[in-house]
Amino acid sequence: MKTTVSKSISRRDAIKTVSTVSTVLLLPSACTDIKSSKQADSLFSHGVASGDPDSSSIVIWTRVSHIDQSAKVNWFIATDKKFKNTIKQGKTTTDSERDFTVKVIVSDLEPGKQYFYKFEVNEENSPIGRTKTLPIGHVEKLVLAVATCSNYPFGYFNGYDAIANDPTVDLVVHLGDYIYEYAIDGYGGDSGKKINRNHIPSHEILSLDDYRKRHAQYKADVGSRALHAQHPLIVIWDDHETANNPWMGGAKNHQENEGEWLARREASLQAYYEWLPIRDPIKKEDRKNYWRHYKFGDLASLITLESRHTGRSEQVSYNKHLHNLKTPKQAQTFLHDNVQPEERNMLSTEMEAFLKNELNASVKDGRRWRIIGNQTVMARSNAPKLDDPIFTEILPKLNAKAKNMLEELTHLGELNIPSDLDTWDGYPAARERFYQIAQDADARDLLVLSGDSHSYWANTLFDQNGKAMGVELGSTGISSPRSILSLGEDALQKYDELNANHNKEINWTDGRHQGFIRLELDHQGAHADFITVSTVKSTNYVTKIVHSVNIHHNNGSLSYGK
Repeated sequence: MKTTVSKSISRRDAIKTVSTVSTVLLLPSACTDIKSSKQADSLFSHGVASGDPDSSSIVIWTRVSHIDQSAKVNWFIATDKKFKNTIKQGKTTTDSERDFTVKVIVSDLEPGKQYFYKFEVNEENSPIGRTKTLPIGHVEKLVLAVATCSNYPFGYFNGYDAIANDPTVDLVVHLGDYIYEYAIDGYGGDSGKKINRNHIPSHEILSLDDYRKRHAQYKADVGSRALHAQHPLIVIWDDHETANNPWMGGAKNHQENEGEWLARREASLQAYYEWLPIRDPIKKEDRKNYWRHYKFGDLASLITLESRHTGRSEQVSYNKHLHNLKTPKQAQTFLHDNVQPEERNMLSTEMEAFLKNELNASVKDGRRWRIIGNQTVMARSNAPKLDDPIFTEILPKLNAKAKNMLEELTHLGELNIPSDLDTWDGYPAARERFYQIAQDADARDLLVLSGDSHSYWANTLFDQNGKAMGVELGSTGISSPRSILSLGEDALQKYDELNANHNKEINWTDGRHQGFIRLELDHQGAHADFITVSTVKSTNYVTKIVHSVNIHHNNGSLSYGK
């Protein structure tokens, strides 16, 4: 995989030159062992990974490939890449019961320290991984890479590769849609056929074996292997790890002829725990209760949410109703009766209790930053009125599917109602409960990280009474494109401009790119770079900063500034 740049510049110089002009960003080379995709025949063709860290332990992971019987696996942890100072080692076994994956929790490590790890099977060594425990005490700086929405047939995971090539990153935060469930002729299928990245298996994944094979395909990607070998991972699921838009009793992309929903969900979660470097619950029935509080000394808390399988009420769909909504008044009545009821939940009671306890603890312990790892966009976003001439001009040129999309967006804009009810806009009462929990903890300085939308966002958050609750940074997809891009890049750019101008909470948004966010925090402030890759259709790409923001504490909350 080759990264191309037009000139060598430091990150600091790159940031200084960002204004209205995009800047090419040169990411320094990293020390990963993953150099090419020539790993298909290796016993470790899915690479290595680490994650779910605390201050004294971390999970290391691999998968033993191309075997059909149990295998003995040796593992090693060292303070140097050549393993001259191996401080821990051990033996374990794996077999078909866990799809030949290997997961070890290495304990009694020093806080805030870098380590190297590897595995050995039948005298063959795995690639070397680099990892890091969480720090304690005073922490000067934290650098997070924020990623989401990696769809295999839509393109190569160049964003992963770019993150792997930045050794200053402390951790990768993946906000979900780590895999996608679709068949070869489903979402992304046309792209997959063009670039020969077709989903395996070819049908929509439903069974445990299906989900395992799909995870295996994604893990074998060269960019994925580079990322996971180079940085520890904090990861949450969103919807596509199981099926599009799930709720407690089903999913939008689960039909009656596809079997029992709970059986499918459990199969997806079992495969997820097998294939990700995360700690397993004591009881398998607790797999769905997946939330964490990661503590970075006195600098930051990162609290992750579960908003898909433990508390969420069914999504309200416009499909059956939009054609009957002729006026803004009718639309508001519809929202009042169907979307705004108090009993509609996004988070479970247990999740809310965890959030309450951990936010209180974070404030009590005096941490400077409270970061929320969140799936869908939290800011209020009503569809803008599409009164720019560009939308009239493109309408005759669109195919039927894109034309229907534009007509629906136009209708939503005329009614001034939310465009996506799978986000927190579809659960306004739950959003207010979330804000109230934060206010009760004296934590109105939330830095919310969000995925799902395939678009960049820099948002400012307010409760229903206009009280500032913090800011939200949304990351675009690693490879998944924004659906509105089917209207054309110019039309999408105009839509994003109108959307930001129309909504108080949206400071900036851009859905034209694939990439990630690099977030750097210290005790004085935070800086976020929205970094794009020039293409996902080949492995030759350029990285570019398309936008940057600085974040400061302000009157008990957060705001953007210079």
